[in-house]
Amino acid sequence: MTDVHASHVDRDYPHADACAPVDEYLRLHPAARFVADSSGATRIFAGHRGTVLGALSSGLTAALELLAAQSVDTDALLEVVRSQEGEPAVLQLPQLLRRLRAGGWLSVTMKTNGTPLLTFRPLGPVGPPVLVPTGDVADLRLSRFAVLRVEGSGMVLESPLAHVAVEVHDPALVGLLAAMSAQPSSPEAPHGSAGARSYPVEWPEAVPAMLRALARRGLLVPRDNSVERELRFAQWSPHELWFHSRTRIGRHDLPYGGTYPGRGTGDPLPAVRPPFDGPTVKLPRADLEALRRNDRPLTEVLEDRQSLRLHHDAAPITVTQLGEFLYRSARNRGRSSGGPQEVGNRPYPSGGGAYELEIYPLINQVEGLEPGLYHYDPQEHRLQLLAVPGPALTRLTQMSRMSAGMSSPPQVTLLVTARFGRVMWKYSTMGYALVLKHVGVLYQVMYSVATAMGLAGCGLGGGDSDAFAAASGLSWETESTVGEFLLGSRGTDSEDKFST
Repeated sequence: MTDVHASHVDRDYPHADACAPVDEYLRLHPAARFVADSSGATRIFAGHRGTVLGALSSGLTAALELLAAQSVDTDALLEVVRSQEGEPAVLQLPQLLRRLRAGGWLSVTMKTNGTPLLTFRPLGPVGPPVLVPTGDVADLRLSRFAVLRVEGSGMVLESPLAHVAVEVHDPALVGLLAAMSAQPSSPEAPHGSAGARSYPVEWPEAVPAMLRALARRGLLVPRDNSVERELRFAQWSPHELWFHSRTRIGRHDLPYGGTYPGRGTGDPLPAVRPPFDGPTVKLPRADLEALRRNDRPLTEVLEDRQSLRLHHDAAPITVTQLGEFLYRSARNRGRSSGGPQEVGNRPYPSGGGAYELEIYPLINQVEGLEPGLYHYDPQEHRLQLLAVPGPALTRLTQMSRMSAGMSSPPQVTLLVTARFGRVMWKYSTMGYALVLKHVGVLYQVMYSVATAMGLAGCGLGGGDSDAFAAASGLSWETESTVGEFLLGSRGTDSEDKFST
């Protein structure tokens, strides 16, 4: 076996522990595939990325095949090249390994005495090191962005700041990382002093090399938090940075896009939600031909758009106005079943024709309509009563009022939910991000229609999904609120100090 620091494993990073008895084993990323094209060049690819390695000799091709088949050290790779082409050919191997490493094609397993401890699985091309520790490794702790999760039958340590996922093979390391992160650095800490450390694991002499390897890849940071206090890190909450990194390509190796992960697990949801059992209210429809002739110009609507939080309760919005608003904003104009999943057609755009968003008007004051929680049926253009006023609806109303800073309850809160299965059945990784994009475009359509109709509209930035689940009886995991939009008759602009 080749000592990890005598080989090429950490040449990109200084300050490695030259004496640590840690061995390195290499293997191609588990999703990587390679083929020779018609010109004889070898191409390697995984998911959405790939590169051309060029024409490889028989020895290098054999080494690549060995890397794809099993985890091996560099001595084994050198031997397979030597057996194919002789001693001079082995000089070409380091360059190939450097290219594979830089491109994020090689997984690296650190072992001690033949026992695997950690495997660094690349998520993309190698990025610059976040941290190169120069002091005592006892002064490190887990990054606040790091997450340990179950994958298959093992544990994986990840961070949106890291270009690798770390497979943790020995559970003792989990305990060590937890102890390092929870306890202050002191002479009495489990790490001890630099000269005589006592780590609570069976392989203490291997710990410094592994901790430095984790730190170089952004998973460990200085205990004094100097790195994460920088604005570029401090501005992020962990869940937001995770969401950003995982719903874009580049920092994960998960399936991405329209891969239809729901196939085989259940039937796709229909484009239009099945109706509820409650009483229904037919809504007046808008006269689209008249609107084409007489509606306000688009530029005027966009320039006059405001977030208005003051409703004119002496003359509330009418059921006719609410019907026109919903008809112009969210009715289903058609649906088709030409592909694996039925698709819809509404006034706002939706990726893949998913139209997973549903609208539940929470009515407090509408002329011609009783208060309560309703569902808008976009196919039949009607409201279906789900719940009458009570504690759950009061909680939802007060949440909307407080979020908007209003002195009285809003006349209507349009609770926007997502039937998650409509997007998750088709899209991998990016599904929830797509839902939020759809909420944004729906908001813009609602703002525009409210402005054109002379109504007060205002999108809210957050809401209480648990309160909606309690009021509607719907499963939080299956269909839940993802947006809220206030609607009412318009007070005077001079009175609405909150307009934006």
